[in-house]
Amino acid sequence: MLKENIEIVKNTFIEYKGEGMYVALLLIGILYFLLKEKDKKVKLLFVLYPIIMMIITINPIFHKLIGNFFENTYWRVYWLIPLIIEIAYFSVRFIKEQEGKNKIIASVGIVVIIIFSGRLIYNKDNFTKTGNLYKLPDESVLVAQLIGADEAEYKKAIVPETLVAHIRQIDASIELLYKRQPDGIYFDIPAWTESNSGNVKGITAIAKEKKCNYVVFKKAVVLNGKMEDYGFEKINETPNYAIYKYIEK
Repeated sequence: MLKENIEIVKNTFIEYKGEGMYVALLLIGILYFLLKEKDKKVKLLFVLYPIIMMIITINPIFHKLIGNFFENTYWRVYWLIPLIIEIAYFSVRFIKEQEGKNKIIASVGIVVIIIFSGRLIYNKDNFTKTGNLYKLPDESVLVAQLIGADEAEYKKAIVPETLVAHIRQIDASIELLYKRQPDGIYFDIPAWTESNSGNVKGITAIAKEKKCNYVVFKKAVVLNGKMEDYGFEKINETPNYAIYKYIEK
């Protein structure tokens, strides 16, 4: 069992640290303050605290104890590590100690490392031009509006992973079966598996069990049966999605 915890901690930490130098800068900062800082309060905050947090969070035993509370979001536990604060304070202190041209070189060097350690979030993979005030994909808005405009007072939906992060931003009265995952992919969630495989019997059973009266499919998914045979009717559609509603008879 611990082997599984080790694997989860390993994978989530790799995801947390990314491919840049942020964690390396954190460790350099800890070492810097450990060797050069004389103020005990500063050492407590920038040496002892981050070390303790790393020992706790990057720990399969700790994950075994609390992992169930985080489902697939254990990577958020690493936010306890003061990475940004450590890098910022270390950078300022290090630059301040330099003299003459070295100050400029140190400043430019650290800025370059920080810039090339990450990727600008405002890129075409994360953002598309929209024609709505929500600043969300137009079709996500349309799906939410179509469900929201339906006559049912109670609305709970199973939607594809491409919609799940947007629906409640548009209409908070629509409940969703499952939450957004950090990477947009849903692991080991039956509703996602059944929906994307087109298993009509499976997805309708889950919908009824979880009291979801709406199911949205990607049109690219080929259904292996008729939703109508299980009490669902298509109430609307968009260019890429089909919206089904459970009709109690």
